[in-house]
Amino acid sequence: MSYDIFISYRRKGAGAGVAGELQTKFENRGYKVFLDVDNIGSGDFPEQIDNAIKGCNDFLLILSVGMLDRCVDEEDWVRHEIVLAEKYGKNIIGVSLPGFVMPEVNQLPEPLRDIPEKQVFLWSHEYRNASIDKIENNLISSSKKKKRSHRKLSIGIVGGVLLAVGAWLLLSRPKPEVPPEEPIVVEEEDPSKGIRDSYAQFVDAGDDLLRSIQNPTNEEEYRHFMEAFASYGEALKVARMHPEIELDSSALSHRYDSLNVLRRERFQFQLNAAKSFLIAEEVDLATHSYNIAKVLAVEEDQQQLEAVARKIKK
Repeated sequence: MSYDIFISYRRKGAGAGVAGELQTKFENRGYKVFLDVDNIGSGDFPEQIDNAIKGCNDFLLILSVGMLDRCVDEEDWVRHEIVLAEKYGKNIIGVSLPGFVMPEVNQLPEPLRDIPEKQVFLWSHEYRNASIDKIENNLISSSKKKKRSHRKLSIGIVGGVLLAVGAWLLLSRPKPEVPPEEPIVVEEEDPSKGIRDSYAQFVDAGDDLLRSIQNPTNEEEYRHFMEAFASYGEALKVARMHPEIELDSSALSHRYDSLNVLRRERFQFQLNAAKSFLIAEEVDLATHSYNIAKVLAVEEDQQQLEAVARKIKK
C-alpha cells in the first residue's frame, strides 16, 4: 500500500501526541498517512517501514526535544527512517516542537548532516491549523479532496462549453443597472507576526520546562533546566535579529543571565564535588557529580570537565 505522508517521531515525549494529531488532521484533509502504531501489520517490521517510506511522497519529521540525540546510534530507528527518506529522495519536512533546538551540523552523524538545511516549520499548539496549513502548502502530495475538486473542475469546464452555446442569446438583452460594489478592504498580514510567534514559542517552552522542575536535583531535572536555558537563548537570538522584538526582550535577557549565573554555580559545585569524591576514592559518587556537571557544561567549561573525566577513567 502506498501513502502520501510518512510521519517519523519518538514514541516518548510530546512528539507522539503531535504525530497522532497530524495524522488525524491530514487524513481529514484527504491524505493517506502512515503512522507506525496504526499502519504496521503482521510481518517483517523493517521491510514494512522501508516500503512505506519508499512509497510515500512526503516525510514529516517531528522534532521534539532531544529528538536527534539518539541518532548517533547506527541502530536507532529514527536515524534509519531519515536515512531511507534521503535515500529515496523524499520531500523531508521538519516540524519543530517548542523547546527543540537544532544541533550544530558537526554534532550530527554524517548521514543526517543535511537535516538543518531542510524545511522546518514551528508547531504552535494554539495556532495548530495555521501550522498545518503551512506544512500542507509545502507538501508534494495532493489530497483526495483536491483530486476530486480537479475532476469537478474538468466536468464544470465541459458543461460550461455546452452552456455557452445558448448564453450568447442573453447578451443582447439590456442589463439592469447594478449599484457599484463596496470596495473590499484586505488587511495586510503583519510581516513580523511569524517572527513574534517563533519568539513566543521559545519563551513559552522555556517557561513550561522551568515550571515543571522548580528546583533541579538530579540529572534528568538538570537536563530540563538546560533545555529551558537553551530555549531562552534561541528566543534571544531571534530578538537580536529583529529590532522590533529586541526592545521587548530586556526582561527575558535578565532572566537568561540569572539562569546562566545559577548554571555556572551549580556546574562548579558538582565539579568540585566530583574532585572531592575522587580524593576520597568514591568513584561512583564522583561519576554521579561529574555527569550532572557534564549536563550543565557549555563550551567554555569543556577543559575543566575533561580534566576531571581523565581522573575518573584512571
